[in-house]
Amino acid sequence: MRQFERFSSDTTISFSVFQNRASGQGILKNISLSGGFIESRQIPPPNTWVTLKFSHDSIGTIQTAARSLREDKRGFSIHFAWTDRTALSSLRDFLTTLGGTRDPGRKSPEDPTEESSLDQPIDSLIRKTWASFVRNSSGSLLNTMISWCHSAFFYDAEETENPEETFFQGSSPSIADVYRKIRIFAPTSLPVLLMGETGTGKEVFSRTIHHYSAQKEGPFVPVNCGAIPESLAESLLFGHEKGSFTGAIAQQKGYLESAADGTLFLDEIGDLPLPLQVKLLRVLQERVFNRIGSHVQIPLKCRIVTATNKDLKEEVRKGTFRQDLFYRLEGVAISIPPLRERTDDLLPLAQFLVQKISRKMGLIAKALSPEAERLIQSHPWKGNVRELGNALHRAVIVSRHIEILPEDLGIASSSFVKEPSGSLRERRERHEKEILSACLLRHGGNVGKIADELGISRPSVYNMIKKFALDLPNS
Repeated sequence: MRQFERFSSDTTISFSVFQNRASGQGILKNISLSGGFIESRQIPPPNTWVTLKFSHDSIGTIQTAARSLREDKRGFSIHFAWTDRTALSSLRDFLTTLGGTRDPGRKSPEDPTEESSLDQPIDSLIRKTWASFVRNSSGSLLNTMISWCHSAFFYDAEETENPEETFFQGSSPSIADVYRKIRIFAPTSLPVLLMGETGTGKEVFSRTIHHYSAQKEGPFVPVNCGAIPESLAESLLFGHEKGSFTGAIAQQKGYLESAADGTLFLDEIGDLPLPLQVKLLRVLQERVFNRIGSHVQIPLKCRIVTATNKDLKEEVRKGTFRQDLFYRLEGVAISIPPLRERTDDLLPLAQFLVQKISRKMGLIAKALSPEAERLIQSHPWKGNVRELGNALHRAVIVSRHIEILPEDLGIASSSFVKEPSGSLRERRERHEKEILSACLLRHGGNVGKIADELGISRPSVYNMIKKFALDLPNS
């Protein structure tokens, strides 16, 4: 069964194969958060990179790269390779138009008591998609998809407002020191290198730097260097002229040019290929660059902020990162503390994120139950703020109770350490309830699948649901 629900599209699309003369047109018959199917007589070879370009009346032109997958007589499947937030936002807007066609005066059949927020296009899109993959996805795939949605849907225009109102700053001394440095160095032209573990919120801090900089009115262009296919990296960073290589069907601006008069944020800079490190260093030294296929020098007008979860000094010693580029980027180095060093901020941050996510989705914010709060405090949060945000994003969507419960967070119960209490029978029943709650969430209330997993009969499952007063999730 397909893990991601697809939406009918029937949109004209053009495509070209990188490093090949082949190009063509077709119809984008359906599209999902991960890919789609193109109906066309021109079919590229499987597992090749293609440039895609299609338009929508209200959104405009969407252009990105994708990898071609299996083919048949009608056309071929594609898997998107979104490498920047602008492309993600364009996809979000396009899918929203496809997912928000319900009659706004009609109540949702999923929950007739739900408020009209379910009829908002973005909420409709998310819920339709989640209804499909929450039931059928494995835990790892589910968490990956949550992270994808969380990044694509919630880093948008709101983040360009006052960071003090849209970002949680906290009260821990380590975070206060980070914000002190940002306010000092953001107004300068010095490059900034943000260092921290995965999920500590480096992009959030880069946006804060942009807000306090002299380029705050310009664009903020975030790029994940680790997600850029190496064969496309130079074209995406510097841009190219029409006809500069086979497959270059039109002139294309690169990230450096798109960020003019603003900020270019290069996340995971430690993953940038060595050949591109040399070219980036030259741009930083000479403050000019060229599109591929052009001799015209374009002045560098953007401020560059970089981030990494690697020890770049160690990468320099290993020869995987250039020492001269490291010194050039390390104008100001700021270390972002992991969440485990901000324990006082944990619950206030969780409550802030619930409020923010609920507001973005047009839902009434629910409180965290005492059990959920204890679970949040006891969890190690190795994925830091990102993991916490993903868990709360999931909880806001799947929660069917007045409060957010521990099982809504999707965190393994083994990480929930609480003092044992009660008789042996009470402890056993409590454990059985936790297992059944997790199964209900994992299988979307499918009693047959729950019975198969637990090795019991369907009537036994129903009896346990009744015994523990649990609700069957809505499909």
